[in-house]
Amino acid sequence: MINTIHGSLYVDDQGEPDEPTVLLWPSLFTDHRMWRHQIAPLREAGWRTIAIDPPGQGQSYGPGRDFTMEECAEVAVQVLDATGVRQPVVVIGDSWGGFVAPRIAMRAPNRLSGMVFNTSAERGTSFERIKAVVLTKLLAIKALDKVTVRLIVSGLLAPETLSREPELGVDLAEHFIAWDRRQFIETVRSVLVDRDPVLDALPKLTVPALIVSGKEDHTLPSFHSQRMAQKLPNARHIEVSGAAHLVPLEAPREANRLILDFLRDLPRA
Repeated sequence: MINTIHGSLYVDDQGEPDEPTVLLWPSLFTDHRMWRHQIAPLREAGWRTIAIDPPGQGQSYGPGRDFTMEECAEVAVQVLDATGVRQPVVVIGDSWGGFVAPRIAMRAPNRLSGMVFNTSAERGTSFERIKAVVLTKLLAIKALDKVTVRLIVSGLLAPETLSREPELGVDLAEHFIAWDRRQFIETVRSVLVDRDPVLDALPKLTVPALIVSGKEDHTLPSFHSQRMAQKLPNARHIEVSGAAHLVPLEAPREANRLILDFLRDLPRA
């Protein structure tokens, strides 16, 4: 556990201090286990992996209050400091992790050598924020957990994924429904309702970026990723067929190929 401004966070740290490092920040409704298909290939390629349970998810309890994405960027830097990482890292984030990645680049550009993510740099629309508020109300009523779980899982995974791997949806649900409910609701509200936009700040970020979106993602459709790629000076966007919101879990072989190719093309210090 590592102490941060958001309380103690669980961090899965694998590798050696002298290895190049990737910082892995998962999507809302998941924890560090979201990266279970990526960690071994990254380790084999010579990268140290630092995978976070973000505040209010997994084994990280949360700060007990609402928080900003800018604070999450500060938390990421605190994790790097606490784990002794001094060289620039690559941030790999999905959804929430993608909200955080460019904010790290804005706050501490010397700490990043690259970004890989799927996300949006915009604030949710009024309708999207209303849906998120309704979701927090549903999460507060445990008697409605079955309904809430179906809504969440259907927004994370493509129908093809659920048909091919129904156990994946069950696994996700069993974990997030068991987290501390009050803390989790504050997390959902902070990430989905109160998040500020950063789209107009992206042209200032020169760090190399790979933006990967799922073709079946209806939670954050690919046009969000396309807008970010157009704004970032050194970015490209790739859409993965047969996947929705959690490409690293739904299409791990393709995700790993894209990530490792991106890492190989980066200059190493």
